[in-house]
Amino acid sequence: MTEQQNPQNAEQWYRFLIDQQPPVRASIVKRFQRMLRDKNCSVILLSRFIKTDPLLCFYVALTAGKLHGEKKSEITSIDHAIGSLGIQKLEKLINSLPTTRLNPSSTAQKMYFRSVANSHHAAIQAQQWLIQCRGGMFAEESYQAALFYNIGHWLLWYFAPVHMSKIQILVREKQVSPELAEARILGSTIDAISKRLLTHWPVSPLARITLETSSPLNKQMVLQLHQRALGDPRLQGDQLRQLNHLTQQKFFPVKLSNWLTFSSNFSWASEATLQLMDIINDYLRAELDHTSAFLHKNCAMAARLYHVPGTLSPAAEMLMLESDLAPAYRLTPTDVKLFDLPPLKPGLLPKQEKTAAKYSAESLTISSVRSPEEQQTPPASIKKAELGQNTDSKPIFKANEALQNQDLYQTYLKKFNDLGSAYSHGPQILTDLIKGLVSGVGMQRVALNILPPNSDTLKVIKATGFEDGHPMPHSSHQLTPNSLFYRLSQKPACLMITQENRQRVAAALPDTFKRSVSEQNYLFMSLVAANKSVIIIYADREGQPNGVEPVHHQKFKELCLAAGRCLDQLYISRAGVKK
Repeated sequence: MTEQQNPQNAEQWYRFLIDQQPPVRASIVKRFQRMLRDKNCSVILLSRFIKTDPLLCFYVALTAGKLHGEKKSEITSIDHAIGSLGIQKLEKLINSLPTTRLNPSSTAQKMYFRSVANSHHAAIQAQQWLIQCRGGMFAEESYQAALFYNIGHWLLWYFAPVHMSKIQILVREKQVSPELAEARILGSTIDAISKRLLTHWPVSPLARITLETSSPLNKQMVLQLHQRALGDPRLQGDQLRQLNHLTQQKFFPVKLSNWLTFSSNFSWASEATLQLMDIINDYLRAELDHTSAFLHKNCAMAARLYHVPGTLSPAAEMLMLESDLAPAYRLTPTDVKLFDLPPLKPGLLPKQEKTAAKYSAESLTISSVRSPEEQQTPPASIKKAELGQNTDSKPIFKANEALQNQDLYQTYLKKFNDLGSAYSHGPQILTDLIKGLVSGVGMQRVALNILPPNSDTLKVIKATGFEDGHPMPHSSHQLTPNSLFYRLSQKPACLMITQENRQRVAAALPDTFKRSVSEQNYLFMSLVAANKSVIIIYADREGQPNGVEPVHHQKFKELCLAAGRCLDQLYISRAGVKK
């Protein structure tokens, strides 16, 4: 992917991926071709072989789905798709497939096949559950749906590996929730991208329907289903009826199997995976120890049927003791060559190869904030003036005339630049930051918002200058994908809101927040505290004749950045980590 190709939402990712063809291993294609040359070859034998490789299943289902679409009908299983094509069309298809040879040094390739293996695992689980508890009803259709439910993961690991590596870094190293990490990096969840792709690719109507339902994998949904599985008396009335209705839906085992494989991909012993086992046990109406053994058996079966040399299957990980080990997810120089990527930034290199400082000058930028209507077109950057960047090498001001107190500003700046020597607790730094912004820079109102780890709720923890009864000081704000705060939380960034960009920014703010902002210019600055909580500073000069001027913008940014470095150093030193 070139720098110009930078999709920002599900629709743009769909346009980028729709013409891409995920490759099949070359050895699989050769084996298939040898089978076709055998005089004793039959459709039954070919069907067994095709179902051992999810990528072959995808191309067979796609080709058959297009043929059925012309007749206004749909395929309901992989066997149905194979039977619809016949040997001649299968031979023509196999000879046209894109292929690849696995390079053991390529992280992107191994994660690509790992994501395919996870989907195959989900398909086997859903199929076996329905065979056990529903007599096989809808088993093959659910197998097909579960197999393609996460198809966005396949394509993104192969055609956008840099983005997927960044997501893994956020999830595994910074403990950001997967859904939030996807929204930060891709501008959308991968489920939304998969749904858009499956709307165009007729590989599984049930997979598309499953993705269209409003039951995402989140802590609240898992918690409620877990409470139901345990017979929690707090669930009653409409809430319990809705959960009962959900578990009876045709798509439920498809979604549940993908929930399980997604969670177990990180750890079989995690709380989320264990809760899902309880939910599955309730769905199967079995004993928990029998269900656990059944799930492990299905996982081993999936690993045996689909194995890629050089990659660790979920079944093999299931047998390991709990540890901090994780599959390689940082890209390598081999990936740069194989996928024709630009040179990797330090943040994507293996940890021992990192050399760049965390807070660099390059980090003080932010992507364009656009309204929902503007998101349907390729993104354009906000003007440098809107980001506090000047086209000249140095900002041009009138000798700090507008500052409240230049000496006091310099005092706090120097104190922060001593990197924590004057502080023992983080709140002390934040308190001094507010004082410096108000007494030194000249801000009238300041609010410190915090986004805790694994949370999607921004909370105001400190505020000053607001009149009694103002909603800002005690507010909290639910974040949504594509909001401005998602972009601000990616890295340290500063944004000045003026009359020119006010409407665009307002469209990307939570309704509960934009009602509280100044009618004049105002500022946002985001900081990451020790790779954990995200702090977003809001400031304005409400009621002042000229509002926020360029000098206020520049000094606000400098002071906040210095405070962020100081806070980060304090947390690192307290943890005993060498920087």
